[in-house]
Amino acid sequence: MSVVPRRAVVAKVLDSTGSLVLAVLGVALWVIAVRQAHFARMGPLGLVSILHWAYFAGLGVVVVGFSLEVSRATPRFARVIALIVVLVLFLFGTAPAVEPVAALTDSWLHAGFTQYIVQHGHTLANFDARFSWPGGFSLAALVVAFTGQSNALALLRWFPLAIELIYLAPLLVIARFSGASVRAGYVGVALFYATNWIYQDYFSPQALNYLFFLVVIAAVIACWQPRAHAVGQRGLRSRWRSTRRALAWSRLEGDDTVTSWPQPRVLAIMVLIGVILMASAVSHQLTPYALILALVAALLTRRLARPELIVLTGLFAVGWLSLGAANYWVGHLNDIFGSVGQIGGTIGANVADRVVGSASHRLVVNVRIAITAALYGLAALGALRRASDSRFIEVAALAPFTLLALQTYGGEGLLRVVFFGLPFTALLAASALFPQRTGTVPAWLAHDRVVHRVRASLVSVVLVVLVVAGFALATTVVRGGNDAYQAYSLGDVRAVDLAYSLVQAGQSIGMVAPYLPVGQRDLGKVRLFIAANFGAPSVKYDESNMLKRRPEVIVLSRSQEVWGEIVAGYPKGWMATYRATLLRHGYRIIAAWPSASVLKAGEPA
Repeated sequence: MSVVPRRAVVAKVLDSTGSLVLAVLGVALWVIAVRQAHFARMGPLGLVSILHWAYFAGLGVVVVGFSLEVSRATPRFARVIALIVVLVLFLFGTAPAVEPVAALTDSWLHAGFTQYIVQHGHTLANFDARFSWPGGFSLAALVVAFTGQSNALALLRWFPLAIELIYLAPLLVIARFSGASVRAGYVGVALFYATNWIYQDYFSPQALNYLFFLVVIAAVIACWQPRAHAVGQRGLRSRWRSTRRALAWSRLEGDDTVTSWPQPRVLAIMVLIGVILMASAVSHQLTPYALILALVAALLTRRLARPELIVLTGLFAVGWLSLGAANYWVGHLNDIFGSVGQIGGTIGANVADRVVGSASHRLVVNVRIAITAALYGLAALGALRRASDSRFIEVAALAPFTLLALQTYGGEGLLRVVFFGLPFTALLAASALFPQRTGTVPAWLAHDRVVHRVRASLVSVVLVVLVVAGFALATTVVRGGNDAYQAYSLGDVRAVDLAYSLVQAGQSIGMVAPYLPVGQRDLGKVRLFIAANFGAPSVKYDESNMLKRRPEVIVLSRSQEVWGEIVAGYPKGWMATYRATLLRHGYRIIAAWPSASVLKAGEPA
C-alpha cells in the first residue's frame, strides 16, 4: 500500500482551497481597514490619506489569489469571479464604507432631478440641459416610488459599488466572445476595474447608459462570429485583400458573419437591443454616438452581420435630439456644433487645464495620466502579440476617439472617450500577458518541459500580480484623490438642510464653490449661487461677487476651503478671512458644525 507524501497532500489542499482562503482573508483585512479609517482626518491626497495598512495588505492578498487562480492550467470560473468581486469591493466599496454620505455634488443634484419627477410627474422645462434627456431620471423616479421612498438619497451612497458589480456580467460576456484567450479575458476584466479611476459611476444617467453600452456590445459579439476564411500568404498584398473585404458590399449583407443561435432567438435579441437603444437615446447625450462607433467597429470586423442596428441607433439619437431635446438645442446650436473639429481645444480642456493647483492635486492628475498612458502602451503590445481572425477589440478600443473631433461635451469629453474604450483596451493589455497564440518552447527551456511549465506559470503569476496590483494601487490613490473636497460630512448635510429651511421660493443659497451636498430639494424654487470664477480664481473676486449678489443664505464649508487651497491656489486659512469679510457686511452666523457654517443676511447672532 503506497503512502501519499505529506507534501503532496498539503499542496493539493492549498491548490483546492488556497484562492478561497485568500479571498476571505482579503475581505477580513478590508473590514479592518474600513473600521480604522477616520473620515475627519482626510488630508489633501483624499481617501488614500486615511487608509489603514490593512487595506493595502488585503488588496495584495486578493491580487495574489487572483493571479494564482488565472495561472492554473484550467482557471476555475467561480473562484475567479469571487476574487474579482472582492477586488471591486476594495476599489469601489471603500469610499462609501468610510465616508458618511455620498460624494460628488452632481449625485445630490441628480437626486433633486429625480425627486422633482416623483412629485410632479414630469421634468422642469428650461432648467437644465440634462432634463432634455430624462430617461434615466424617470427610471430612478420609478424605483423611488416603487420602494416607497420620499427621495433618491438612499440610493446615492452605495450606487457606485452596485453599478460596478452589475457591469461584471456583460464584461464577462465581452471577454468570453472577444477573441482573447480565457486567461486574457479574466485578466482584462480585472484590469478594467483596476484602471477605472474615471469617476463616472456615481448616481447619474451616464452610469446607467454605460450599462446599456456594455449589454448591447456583449449581445452583439456573443450572437455573431466571423466566418472563417482561408489563410493566405502573409504580406502587404494579403493585408490589402483583407482590408478590401472589410469594405465590400458583401459585408453589409452579412455574408462574412455567422451565428449558431436559432433565428427566433436572434430576432428576440434584436428587439431587446432596440428597446435598450431607445432607452439610451432618451437618457444620455453621448452614449448613443459611442454605441454607433462600437457597432460600426463590430460590422467592419465581422462581429455584426448587418448595419440595421447602426441605422436604428442613429435614428433614435438624432430623432430625440431633434424633437425631444428641442428645449436644449434651440438657441444653443453653437454649443452643439461649435467645437466640432477643434481637437486641440478639446484635449486642452481635458488634460492641460486640469494639471493645476497644489503639488498634491498635480500629483493626482499626473498619476491619472500615467495610468492611462501605461494601459494604452500595454494594449499596443497586446495588439502586436495577439493573433486573431477578427480585430474587433483593437478597432473598438480606438473608435471612441472619433468623438473628440465631434463631441461638445466640455471638459469631461476625453474622460468619457477613454471610458467607452476601457473594456477593449483592458482586454488588449491583458493579451500582452496571455496572447491568443501558441509558440515553440524557447531553446534555453527546452531541456525540461516540467521546468518550463513551472517557470512559465511562476512568471505569469508574477506578471499578473505586478500589473494588476500596480494599476489597482495607483487607482486607489487617484480615484479618491479629490475626496478631500468632493466628499462630505454629516455636518455639511445638516448645514445645507438648514439653509433650505431658511430660504423662501425665489431666494438664493450662496457658496464659494459647488462642493456641497446641494440640489436635492426645492428644484426650480431655490436658486444656487456660486461665487467663484473658475477661469481665474481669486479670493478677492469671490468676495466681491458674493457681496454683489448678496444671497439670503450662505453656506461655507471645509470642502470649499480645501478646494480653494489645493485646486484654486488660495492661501492657507483663506476661509476665515472670507467669513470675516461677510460678517463685516451684515451677515451673521446662524449655526455652525466642525465642517460647515450657515450665514444669513441681517440676522442677529
